[in-house]
Amino acid sequence: MKLYNTLTRQTEVLELLNAPLATVYTCGPTVYDYAHVGHWFTYIRWDLLIRTLKTAGYAPKWVMNITDVGHLVSDADDGEDKLEKGAKREGKTAWEVAKFYTDDFLHDLRALNITEPNFLTKATDHIPEQIELIQKLEQKGFTYVIDDGVYYDTSKFEAYANFAKLDLDDLQAGARVAVNTQKRNPTDFALWKFSPKNNAHTRDMEWDSPWGKGFPGWHIECSAMAMKYLGETIDLHAGGIDHIPVHHTNEIAQSEAATGKRFSNYWLHSNHVTVNGEKISKSLGNGIRLADIEARGISPEAFRLHVFESHYRSQSKFSWESLEAANNRLAAYQATADWQWQANDSGTVQKHTIEAARHSILEALENDLDTPTVLAALSKLETAINGSGINTDSQVVFVDFLEWLDNALGLHLSGRPDISDEQKQLIHEREEARQHQDWALSDNLREQLKLQGITIKDQANTTVWSRV
Repeated sequence: MKLYNTLTRQTEVLELLNAPLATVYTCGPTVYDYAHVGHWFTYIRWDLLIRTLKTAGYAPKWVMNITDVGHLVSDADDGEDKLEKGAKREGKTAWEVAKFYTDDFLHDLRALNITEPNFLTKATDHIPEQIELIQKLEQKGFTYVIDDGVYYDTSKFEAYANFAKLDLDDLQAGARVAVNTQKRNPTDFALWKFSPKNNAHTRDMEWDSPWGKGFPGWHIECSAMAMKYLGETIDLHAGGIDHIPVHHTNEIAQSEAATGKRFSNYWLHSNHVTVNGEKISKSLGNGIRLADIEARGISPEAFRLHVFESHYRSQSKFSWESLEAANNRLAAYQATADWQWQANDSGTVQKHTIEAARHSILEALENDLDTPTVLAALSKLETAINGSGINTDSQVVFVDFLEWLDNALGLHLSGRPDISDEQKQLIHEREEARQHQDWALSDNLREQLKLQGITIKDQANTTVWSRV
């Protein structure tokens, strides 16, 4: 299996620390608002990573975090905590906001058939681990304290700029973020933020610490939780491409300074998603949710398929037109899946064609999750089957292929039910009506089947049905 490693900027053969175990950490949501399609593109892609590892014979141990405290609105470590901002917006406590949007996220996670992580970890459940990690950094001389918190001194970590290829001289001159005059370097980041000293606003989320009452910075949670559940060095770390210059760079700095070991051997990043050519943002009103998609009668499976139409490292485009096209494509795949009940002796698709498709799909998945090539192979098989049918001898192989495909892609193509004996009788009666050129009865029977969710298609030697 080969993956593109951001750490080396190369596609590399996957070599695990303790194969077949694959330790995986992926950055999850900040639960102060609804997840939108841009988020779901990323989460579906990492679900595909987990599925592909399993399909390739590995045993992934997957941690995804829930950021429910500490993610400030600015990379400069100032401004409001996003959870506190959400609380003000909705007239709730930060705890209530976190629970509401966590529950909504988990609902959509299940609806999108995303594999449940082995550990779904909340930042607020791991405050002691974060404090302990900060103390390690303090003991090793990587921290300093200023008026608003405990900070990591990036100048003490020589490799700080390497991961994101940062030009620290440019950052020093212009500052990547707004300048905090007490910070030693523009790239220094907060490990622990102090609660506001004035009494104008009391934080909902704050904890005691060796440095005073406050809350953890955003970056420290991922290092603390990844190392708790997966070890000091992990196999794979994944997230959005926007995390490279700040969040993931800071994770590497604090983790490797604390342990003296490489934090993650492979880093994967999902590229940006645009909606109608524009960046997704609340101000533009294009933060489309899964609920908006389902309200248009489009299934979560169709959205999954739309995500697979672009490679995870390419900039992707979401539009309602492309989603409708994916919905139509899914309908064609579903019609193909219904052939598991209709194999016959006149069908020309044999076992070797199905097995060749399976091989091509696995090969593409193992080649840096090449989903466009996966769908090309699947569409080629769909065209062959819907054109000439499946031979009876290939039926068992096809059923097995559909189950394998569901494990690999999660599109719910296997297990589709056969039609009832009564519906089969209606199809038989319609075939007799056509033989007698009783077109009115034939059309009437077609409409009866359509009302029952059965679409029929006449071919040279038979009539084919599908549940679409």
